[in-house]
Amino acid sequence: MKLEVLRKLAKKKTNQPPLLFIHGAAGGAWYFKHFLSYFSNHGYDCYALSLRGHGKSEGYEDIDTYRLDDYVSDVKSVVSILKKKPILIGHSMGGAITQRFISDYQDEIHAAILLSSAEAGGIDKDSHLGLFFNDTRDFLRKLKKENPNEKITLDHLLNQTIFSNRMNPTELSEIRKRLTKESSLVKKDLLEPFIDDYTRITIPIGVIGSKDDMIIDESKIMKTASAFNVAPIILNDLCHFLTIDPNWENAAHAILVTIRSFK
Repeated sequence: MKLEVLRKLAKKKTNQPPLLFIHGAAGGAWYFKHFLSYFSNHGYDCYALSLRGHGKSEGYEDIDTYRLDDYVSDVKSVVSILKKKPILIGHSMGGAITQRFISDYQDEIHAAILLSSAEAGGIDKDSHLGLFFNDTRDFLRKLKKENPNEKITLDHLLNQTIFSNRMNPTELSEIRKRLTKESSLVKKDLLEPFIDDYTRITIPIGVIGSKDDMIIDESKIMKTASAFNVAPIILNDLCHFLTIDPNWENAAHAILVTIRSFK
C-alpha cells in the first residue's frame, strides 16, 4: 500500500536523530507542515506519515477494516527505511499508535514524544471522547439532552472541543475539508490498553499537552506521564490540535526542549 510521507531535511546537517510525526484520528501528514519547517530549521530531518486511508495515502475505501496494529505496521514501514533510529512524535491517536509501537519495537527507535496523546491504559469508555468513539449519534443526542437550549451540531462540537473555539469559521471550514473518516474498529481499539507493562519501556519518553485541550485534559496528561514515570510539560491556551493552533510554535518549542533533554 502506497503511503504519503512528507519530508523536510535539515537545512544544516547535524548528528541528530530524524523525527517521525504520526497524526491523530481523521487527520493526515498535512497538519504537521508547520512542525516540519520548524524542526528542519533546527537541524532535524523530518518526516510526517499519513496512515493508510488518510491524507494522500492509499486505502480509504477499506478504512473500516483497519485495526490499530495496521497503523503500527505503517509506522514500522517508514522506520525501517530511515538510516538512523528516529524519535517518534505521536499526536492524539498517533500517541496511542506510538505507545503500541514502543511496546513491541522500542529497540528500533531512539525515543518518543506523546503529544496530547490518548491516555495510557486506553481511553476511558465513560468519558465524552469514549462515548463519542462508541456511538457518535448517541453522544450527540446526549449532549443535546444536557444542553436543550443550545444548537449542538458536529461543527459546534468540533469547534468547542477539538479547537477550543480558537479557529475562525473560515479556518474551521478549511480544516473540515481535510479531515477524513476514521476506522470504526480503531475507535474500539483506542478504548483498550496500548502497553501491557510500562516498566519494560527503557527509551526516553516525553509527555506534552495543554490545559485548554478539551479532549485530552490535564488529568489524562498526568495519567500518561505517571505511567511512564516522567514529568509532563503542560502548556497553556493551546487547543487539542496544537500542531495548527494559532500558538503552535509554543508546542514546537516544548518538543524541541524535550528532544534536547534526551540522552
